[in-house]
Amino acid sequence: MKEIINISKNNYGSKIVFSKISKIEYNQKNDSPSVKMVLSGIEKYVINGRPYALSENRFLVVDNNSDVQLNIDAKKEVKGICIFPSKRLLNEVAKTRVSSAETLLDDPLKDYNQKLTHSLFSFTETRTGRFLNQNIAKILDAFKDENSMDFESFYLQLGECVVYDQLELEGKLKAVPSVKKSTQEELYRRIATAKDFMVDNFRQNIVLDDLAQEASLSKFHFTRTFKSLFHLSPYQFLTQLRLGKAKELIQLGYSYNEVSLLVGFSDGNNLRKALKKMGSSPN
Repeated sequence: MKEIINISKNNYGSKIVFSKISKIEYNQKNDSPSVKMVLSGIEKYVINGRPYALSENRFLVVDNNSDVQLNIDAKKEVKGICIFPSKRLLNEVAKTRVSSAETLLDDPLKDYNQKLTHSLFSFTETRTGRFLNQNIAKILDAFKDENSMDFESFYLQLGECVVYDQLELEGKLKAVPSVKKSTQEELYRRIATAKDFMVDNFRQNIVLDDLAQEASLSKFHFTRTFKSLFHLSPYQFLTQLRLGKAKELIQLGYSYNEVSLLVGFSDGNNLRKALKKMGSSPN
């Protein structure tokens, strides 16, 4: 494992670790929040008893004081990046977002503890993911030349993105009917697992039974909770996903019949009608 620690001043104690590992197994309680990404291969985690398979195009958010198990057993080296933004930075960013200007002036030293909900996210669905996707090349360059990157600015922007996404997630969790926050978080993770299943397998014939099974929920409970979180039914989400992919392929020159096979529609005519109904049928 190769480790690069940001040695620039005023970096809030944050650091970035790049790893190339073919075999490792450890279990420990982490003392810092982390944002984990994989460049190639799969890292298998268990966070507070819940398993996650971290692969390309996704990232994993983990709060400090979490029980973290990692297992990698691969023929080829698994390449990953782990960013450790300090808890102090995240707390300061969160306090600035949720406190009034008067509170920040009258009691600037008041403590604030921003909790992070551990979960997998795709690069496209969150502000943090889009920020990371835009900066992966810069991070890799920084391992060759630390002076090539403004670490202080990077950590501040990352902190703002992480806190923004967490506050937005907390708002979504409030829509989930449950008294306990831990139950809301677990429901979100299960629904997110089924949502990722749709993203990864949208070309296949996916039925509600498949999704409910992925989430380990009844069909009714799954559908109701999914709609509470994303304001779409699972069917509507899957249809929008397929139509978005279809539009991209048609603009690349594929025929409607070809695209219908690639995105899971029954035939080209139905695809054309669906795109027209959505108001985005390419010319």
